[in-house]
Amino acid sequence: MKGWIMGGVGLAAICLPGVAAAGADRIIAAAREICANYENGVFSQGDALAAVDLDGDGDLDTLIDESRFECSSAASMYCGSGGCMLHAVIDGQAWAFQAEGWRMIDWNGRPILLIARDGGWCGGAGAQICYEAVSWSDGRMMTVMPRP
Repeated sequence: MKGWIMGGVGLAAICLPGVAAAGADRIIAAAREICANYENGVFSQGDALAAVDLDGDGDLDTLIDESRFECSSAASMYCGSGGCMLHAVIDGQAWAFQAEGWRMIDWNGRPILLIARDGGWCGGAGAQICYEAVSWSDGRMMTVMPRP
């Protein structure tokens, strides 16, 4: 298993470059189209997909880390100074986060997605990093971070 600077591996996470839920397929297809539309770029999803149990039900869900995407015609197509998009897909429903990195943690058997955020999300400066903890319960995303 490959360690990621931008991503985390843990809590039974495995990389699945060719497997994705229906929601993940739509996200990958959109990224591929954006790349192709910019000077006929060639897209690679690389190792952007990780299978993890986000909601603790024992079934693997999908995280898509756009920092792992590549487009031959644009070096920074999928990321900006505030990070890259991270998508969490559970049963075809997707949530998106701007992330500087991520890691899965286990808190007494409960999975938590820990997201490194640009400091602007937390009242700081962009170069500062803060963290958002996200969990899922009864089909809902749970966090104390205010949503815009």
